[in-house]
Amino acid sequence: MIKIAFVIDTIQTPAAGTEKQLLMLLNGLDRTQFSPYLICLRNSEWLDKQKFPFPLIVYNLKRIFSLSFLKHLRKFIHFVQSEQLDIVQMFFVDGNIFGITGARLAGCKNVISSRRNMGDWHNRLHISILRFLRRWTGHYLSNSEAAAAKTVEVEGVLPSRITVIYNGLDLQRFQSLSPDKRSKQRREWNIADNETLIGTVANLRSVKNVASFIRTATQLDRDFPSLKYVVVGDGNDREKLQNLIDTSGLTDKFHLAGRYPDAAPCLAAFDIAVMCSKFESFSNSLIEYMAAGLPIVASNVGGNGEAISHNENGLLYPVDDEKGLENGLRVLLSDRSLAARLGESARESAFRRFSREAYIQSHQDYYKDLMKTDTL
Repeated sequence: MIKIAFVIDTIQTPAAGTEKQLLMLLNGLDRTQFSPYLICLRNSEWLDKQKFPFPLIVYNLKRIFSLSFLKHLRKFIHFVQSEQLDIVQMFFVDGNIFGITGARLAGCKNVISSRRNMGDWHNRLHISILRFLRRWTGHYLSNSEAAAAKTVEVEGVLPSRITVIYNGLDLQRFQSLSPDKRSKQRREWNIADNETLIGTVANLRSVKNVASFIRTATQLDRDFPSLKYVVVGDGNDREKLQNLIDTSGLTDKFHLAGRYPDAAPCLAAFDIAVMCSKFESFSNSLIEYMAAGLPIVASNVGGNGEAISHNENGLLYPVDDEKGLENGLRVLLSDRSLAARLGESARESAFRRFSREAYIQSHQDYYKDLMKTDTL
């Protein structure tokens, strides 16, 4: 039995990208081979309400650099030693500082640091700390080749120490998308069945670049005045984006729909999906677009180009190139047979490469290989 602990700062919502992937892994690991633990440095309202099928340990560590750090670190070290953990894997900067230090001092032989973003929010202090922690980190797991390359470039990690495992999702719920679900969701948004809807699933914050989608819609409106647009998601930029919609004359055509617990019914209503992000390591939303069989126009950043092959299962455009986004959408709007072909190819690719089952199996194989190497 392989005992493995996953260390993260906290989980506020299961819908966030890394948190969704971690919970799927925790719930999916084969219990005849693995005994998983979830370690959170801080509590949350969501965690308080959960009953997990695995042990949860929560430390009351409000700030990573505080007087209570050593007290909680000693508890963690004792836990690693008393449980005789085989593997400890960390997420986010605070989780890495706490988890790597504790696992190293406890003598755990397999210490894994996760890299699931492009480091766009890392400041100089974060980078310095992560570079320092290299000496105590045996292995790195990334969810894209782009994020792995960024880790090598910025943190100086040896490429041989990084393994890439792409995100996976439970794609079966996209098998049941139907015209009825399409119509039901469109009625909620006051969109007719015969109208063309272009949509995106994105948090309303600057890195997702939703403003570029709105400005592109303004350009398309001149030649395609019947188009409708929707953004599924919420965030701090909502008011600013709504103001941009209103001043662009798109109030009746562009809808900020808010956050939904499950994107699948929303995607049933889309005709075309876009992703305008400035930074992505590997997007769950992109996999969902693909699984829904949607023709996609996506910015060529991070792992987007690892999931989408241009003109094979979607269209890519250079990041921040709004003319490129506009041209891609014009191609799909003008050539519906191409749009259908790209959507079908995207669906096949998603189910072949990014299923929940493939994701979990890849992790299990990786962990078992680590244990084999450890015994050599």
